[in-house]
Amino acid sequence: MNRRDFLTQSAAPLLQTSGPTPVGREPGNVLLIYVEQLQHDVASFNGGPARTPNLEKLAAQAVNFRTACTTTALCSPARAALFTGRLGHRTRLEDNCYVWHSPVTALDLKHTTLIEWARARNYFTGYFGKWHLGPDGPIRRGVHRFPQTGFERQRTPGKTNRPDFSLTRPYYEKGRTFAEKPGFYATAKGAYETPHTHNVARAGQSFLEEARKTDRPFFLTLSFTAVHPPYDVPKPYSGMYDWRAVQLPGSVHDRFERKPAYQADIMWPFHDTAHMSDDDWRRSIAFYHSFVTMLDRGLGEVFEALESNGFAQNTLLVLLADHGDMNGAHNRYDKGPYCYDEVMRIPLLIRWPGARPRVITRHVHCTDVNQTVVEWAGLQPDIPNVDSRSLRPLIENGNNGWDTPDEAFYRYEWYNGLWFGIRAIRTPDHKYCFNPAGIDELYDLRKDPGELSNLIDTPAVASVQRQLERRLLAYLERTGDTLVAPRLQDHLAGNS
Repeated sequence: MNRRDFLTQSAAPLLQTSGPTPVGREPGNVLLIYVEQLQHDVASFNGGPARTPNLEKLAAQAVNFRTACTTTALCSPARAALFTGRLGHRTRLEDNCYVWHSPVTALDLKHTTLIEWARARNYFTGYFGKWHLGPDGPIRRGVHRFPQTGFERQRTPGKTNRPDFSLTRPYYEKGRTFAEKPGFYATAKGAYETPHTHNVARAGQSFLEEARKTDRPFFLTLSFTAVHPPYDVPKPYSGMYDWRAVQLPGSVHDRFERKPAYQADIMWPFHDTAHMSDDDWRRSIAFYHSFVTMLDRGLGEVFEALESNGFAQNTLLVLLADHGDMNGAHNRYDKGPYCYDEVMRIPLLIRWPGARPRVITRHVHCTDVNQTVVEWAGLQPDIPNVDSRSLRPLIENGNNGWDTPDEAFYRYEWYNGLWFGIRAIRTPDHKYCFNPAGIDELYDLRKDPGELSNLIDTPAVASVQRQLERRLLAYLERTGDTLVAPRLQDHLAGNS
């Protein structure tokens, strides 16, 4: 395909503005790579079984945040938080856009993002791939290059996407067996050049070729749908991993004892997993690994283009996932209103030119990418990105770069129109989940990394529970979470 298939000029002219630059240098380029539902420990660069040679090379040159966490394991809220640096109770983007009974259709344009801030700083901007924050959002925010097909353009504006709960019906028919289960995992038609992964990578290559001919710094976002389910990959990737050799998650047979009842509910077709045998889960995981490896190929093409166009030495490269993926953990598929590490933790790599590679083990949030980019690029948010912290101190000084408590916070307000109000805190040792719609959860992450045994209200850990409850409440009050903070406050008062 040629460049015209991928790139379109917006009607708005490039802005010529002046603003502060990072101390001692002109603004540098930014390449933000956003992938979907990549488990934090599945890729080989983090010691996982899915081969990712290109990400291994990047990780060897980057700062690897091994305990990075998303704010919400749901596409739209996680993306809104990243691009605005503000949590959902501030932007009112707490649910997926245009999905079933979801109450929201877009991130309001009054909540500006990295896109507008970069334009105001005279960056040459491009956005390709998934947006999931409303129709033509990047275009309406002034991005210079984007796909001709736009973003989320619907034939019937405002109509939500209704799920097909009949998807799994064939898998319950007696006497039938399936080597593949379309809708969950299957061999896709075509070749590598057919799926979305290649298209986004090619768009990135074309943008970088054009950026080389400009005299402006660039800000490019590549948002891959990989590895969002269903795990459909073409040959030869579909047969790349032997499913018989796959090791199942230790929590695959979780009975959900003393856990919120809704965790076992079928709120989306992907949640109907009673048809999945152990071998089905092995096949699903093998296809997931194949998907990850195919994604790595596309990423490698982008990295090569960055190098060949002479940008590697002056480009902040950030790669992260919106959230993780269950895929067999706790007998769940995809994601849902849970706090489990499989969806809460994410991979995060940052290559900051001049910074030496290192591994960071303390907790950080996906929102922290926002202020990190702002600082690198000399951007000026017109609405303060108050829920984001610069990761530069950690990049330069390691785990001692911050003197704040080692903790991460998490929220799950809505899931496709269903309210849950979940708030959680994770520390190196424990995780506490406040669940207004169900029993609370407390896990000892050292002794029970699979989060199978809920210790809530157990006398042996009562002091730990009270401490985490108070730390979570303090955070909610500090961030102005006026919906859930009073509920947790009343909960604590009732248990005192």
